[in-house]
Amino acid sequence: MLPVIFLAGGIFASATQTTAAVTDNEISALISSGRIAQARAEFERSNPTQAQRLFFEGRVAKARGALKPAIGNFRQALRLDPGYLNARRELAHTLMLDGQFSAAEYHFRELLRIDKSTAMRAGYQRFLGTIAARRPMGVSAEFALLPSSNINNGTTNTVFDTTTGRFTIDPGSRVVSGLGARLGVSGYFRKQYSPQSRITLNWGLSGTKYKNPTYNSATGTLALAYEHANERSRWSITPHLRHSWRGDDGDNTAVGLVFSLDRRLSVKNTLSISLGRERRFYPVQSYRDGPVTTATFSLSHQLSPALSVWAGVGGETGRPVADHLKYGAVRVFAGVARAWEGGLNTRFSLELGRRDFVGDYPLTTSPRKDSYYSLSATVFNSRVSYRGFTPRLSCSYSKNSSNVAFYDFDSTDCQLGLTRQF
Repeated sequence: MLPVIFLAGGIFASATQTTAAVTDNEISALISSGRIAQARAEFERSNPTQAQRLFFEGRVAKARGALKPAIGNFRQALRLDPGYLNARRELAHTLMLDGQFSAAEYHFRELLRIDKSTAMRAGYQRFLGTIAARRPMGVSAEFALLPSSNINNGTTNTVFDTTTGRFTIDPGSRVVSGLGARLGVSGYFRKQYSPQSRITLNWGLSGTKYKNPTYNSATGTLALAYEHANERSRWSITPHLRHSWRGDDGDNTAVGLVFSLDRRLSVKNTLSISLGRERRFYPVQSYRDGPVTTATFSLSHQLSPALSVWAGVGGETGRPVADHLKYGAVRVFAGVARAWEGGLNTRFSLELGRRDFVGDYPLTTSPRKDSYYSLSATVFNSRVSYRGFTPRLSCSYSKNSSNVAFYDFDSTDCQLGLTRQF
């Protein structure tokens, strides 16, 4: 495996070649094939600088499997010439091979920031994905501002018609706009048991705060995932525990299990399946206790290295204690994602759905029925960061129509966030 990886490193070293760089290609090939003396002789003909000499010795050490000496040489070359792109590329790659994932990630992200080569940037993204998959532990932090036209999903209706008359809807159930802030931290611990399987412990804690404490909330999660992968598919089974604290007395705990499968049907097409079931408990609102079952099927298609589309269907059932809260739901969704030159990334999605409830809604003679749609967009630039924090903007518009006046609403919500991985 290592000779192949070292050859990839050689490709790094020759990615931005001019006419003189043909010799560098030949030197790289000679080093990879073990003909070090011949490579050194060719190298000396170019009257190299001290930084180039350190870079050459680093490549030789890397080809021989001496990763730590290679790292030392690449770092010294960068100290002498901070703009030496080939040295930074090789340093990042060798740090990754040596298992120094945090340092490797830093240099790959620096390369994303300073290297304008589209082909090379795609390679950096792939290596960052490899690091994310191999790293045994990680922590990320997030801060986001949450402006919303309707933070409580309140209705625009003012009256509710019932079997006993018409009632005025309480202001607390009507539209309330506002600005919230969310702060969160999450992480994982991984244990690789074989090249195909691993166990990951995921955890997270986040809180959202508004001016009115009724809308405040905090959520803690803990999940243990067993994952298995081969050349064409990856599946996982994940038991989880979640607890939410809410300012409106809707505190709840959920215990559940999720099965996920990603199956590559062809080079460009992937099928994804997710099946889940959890039981929810509400200490103060026990009439909401009960199981929730979900299923999602989607197909994604890679139109080009920078453009992908997806579509799918999903279903959900809830069986709480109260008959009027029991429901079945279906939804369809589709989306498109595009990575542009310069690091800009955009993502758009559309979802339409319906919820049909079982028991008659209180004070009416029929069950509640909802239909909804939502549009969402996300934009960020992989080359823009501040002290390691990457900004991301997401906005959505959703419209819910219901035969029960309380649940007629629409909402425009945005999230301006900063995230960082440690």
